Amino acid sequence: MLISIAYINEEKGDYMEINGVWGSLYRVSIWVSRFALLNVLWIVATLIGFILLGIFPATIAMFTVVRKWVQKEYDIPVFQTFYKSFKTNFLQANGFGIIIYVFGYILSVFLKYTGLMNDSVFHSVLLGIFVLAAFFYVMLLVYIGPVYVHYNLNFWQYIRYAITIGAVNLHYSISILTLLTGVYFLTFHYPAISLVFSFSVSAYITMLLANIGFEQLLKKQKQARIEVEESQSNISTINTTSHIHESR
Repeated sequence: MLISIAYINEEKGDYMEINGVWGSLYRVSIWVSRFALLNVLWIVATLIGFILLGIFPATIAMFTVVRKWVQKEYDIPVFQTFYKSFKTNFLQANGFGIIIYVFGYILSVFLKYTGLMNDSVFHSVLLGIFVLAAFFYVMLLVYIGPVYVHYNLNFWQYIRYAITIGAVNLHYSISILTLLTGVYFLTFHYPAISLVFSFSVSAYITMLLANIGFEQLLKKQKQARIEVEESQSNISTINTTSHIHESR
């Protein structure tokens, strides 16, 4: 079996390909190290922010990195990209965190209140409102990171887009939640995984499927724009023809 050995130059970003079994093992080891490094960076950054103030900037920074990978930018410096995003988006990410904390607290209070109204005729209505609000809350949790790193919007648009895109792309949302459930099921059975892979892999899965949804929405928007332009062109043609007939 022929194997070509590579000399890697990370600064220039060029390398020779390693072929064969050893090449496959090498590429796997590279990705394992990338995900492990990103996972550790997320944990450290979250702890630096005393968890409550660190978890959302760290999560945004993690999604910044995995979006690069999804966009096939594999040779980015992970630490520098993560650190720059963490520092730049610290305040706005914590703004999202405040909204999520408050929304979650309101949901918990509402659920308790709904439980106390168990014998009331309004119980079913309150329960339906809670289920709908909880659905929006989950969509916000899942999509706020991907939407933030993918689009350039204002603060409240990020929240609205995250909920709307999650609800519109329901099949992708269900797929994401199903795969994340699998990841955390493995984490609970093998806790060591959480220190190395669980958070970074979860972010990559979420960003990968969310990005597919973003691309499909963009295609639909372009198609709708083309149809509108064609419709306007047809109307203009009809009006011009009608005007010519009237002139005659």
